[in-house]
Amino acid sequence: MKRFLNKEIRLSALPLTWFFLGFAAMTLLPGYPILCGAFFITLGIYQSFQNAREANDILYSALLPVAKGDVVKGKFLFVALIELCGFALMAILTLLRMTIWADVLVYRQNVLMNANLFYLGTALLIFGLFNVILSAAFL
Repeated sequence: MKRFLNKEIRLSALPLTWFFLGFAAMTLLPGYPILCGAFFITLGIYQSFQNAREANDILYSALLPVAKGDVVKGKFLFVALIELCGFALMAILTLLRMTIWADVLVYRQNVLMNANLFYLGTALLIFGLFNVILSAAFL
């Protein structure tokens, strides 16, 4: 299973997926819908799965002499890893914004959602809904 996670990270993941992890930094943008960062992270995962489907990656993986359950576990671990990295970055930036930059005028008078614990919970909700939809569509 660890080999399949390594394969997903090195071969199947598009550079776009890693680039979209940086969109978690949207947490710091004042006056912007910061939940778009979670959307972009899930979009990167979706694009990687689309690319793997077009390249017949599942067929290739299924033809290897390994347990077929490891192929699925590797895909799920890849999704969990990307979402966990994005959420960790969002959480760190949210904590910075709530503590160190709490008195900055731009963040005090934000008309949209501020980065707080509700924001992190909503990002987890987006990731959870994405996982339910993705698992129904691709696996």
